[in-house]
Amino acid sequence: MKVLAIINDGFEETESIAPFDILRRANIDLTIASNKNEAKGSHDITFKNLELLKNINYKEYDLLILPGGPQWINNEKDELYLEIASYFARYKKVAAICAAPTILGKLGFLKNKKYTCFPPLNEDFGGTFTGSSYEIDGNIITGRS
Repeated sequence: MKVLAIINDGFEETESIAPFDILRRANIDLTIASNKNEAKGSHDITFKNLELLKNINYKEYDLLILPGGPQWINNEKDELYLEIASYFARYKKVAAICAAPTILGKLGFLKNKKYTCFPPLNEDFGGTFTGSSYEIDGNIITGRS
């Protein structure tokens, strides 16, 4: 299995470091990518030596991880980020955490799905917001925090 994770400035550290650590311990092929070679988290922890997202052949990956954090405000305006998120939501698997499900919702991928996200960011995305810790509906996994 090949996993692609996207982080940009403002990513939530816990939603990134914990899953990345678990995947690496399990010897799962993980690529952490960003719009630049480093990204500063919402609590001033910086990830360095990141792969440049524009150089990634994202279609060769099986799963996309989208951590939350204030980065979502800029990510929802980033055409490449939206293209990749849409591709995985349509054809593969995507795990979006906290604020990141909001982007999937605005793109229309939570319609008729059970989902969760950071409660203050929930809008009427046409699905069923559960408020649970996580939801799995088809190929879309969402987490509250």
